[in-house]
Amino acid sequence: MTQGKVLPCAFEASWHRSCTLWGMNRKAIAQAVFRRLGLGLVALLGPGSVSAAPDPGTATNVVSSTGVELIAFEAPGCIYCPVFRRDVAPTYATSRAGKTAPLRFIDINDTAADSFKLTSPVTIVPTLILVRDGVEIGRIAGYVGRENMHRILNALLPAE
Repeated sequence: MTQGKVLPCAFEASWHRSCTLWGMNRKAIAQAVFRRLGLGLVALLGPGSVSAAPDPGTATNVVSSTGVELIAFEAPGCIYCPVFRRDVAPTYATSRAGKTAPLRFIDINDTAADSFKLTSPVTIVPTLILVRDGVEIGRIAGYVGRENMHRILNALLPAE
């Protein structure tokens, strides 16, 4: 183990040697911290980030003919929920997944969240749960990015 100055790690709120071992310098740490703060500020100051109430422009209450839909569970104060709405929701309807499973947003604290038969409780927001007739058939916990989300959803969706 090399002896070096202990630097703050950008991934934890503690001081330890791992950052010097990973080769991170103060500039890289500052950039990572500002990136995280920037996402938080976007979520706090961005439009529609005050609550997790459904946005009529991106939510749909239409259930597909197969009974499959994608439920996006959100919570007030979630910093990634507005990022998901900004990056994924506008183009979702035109994707293969959007044509097969319409997207619906539900606040995790709403009583409508209890109406689904889930395999386990939702502990991370946003969580996307693919349901057929109200029964969970797949889940993506957390925001994984637009491309990864579409890849995972295509694997979870029933064959055409």
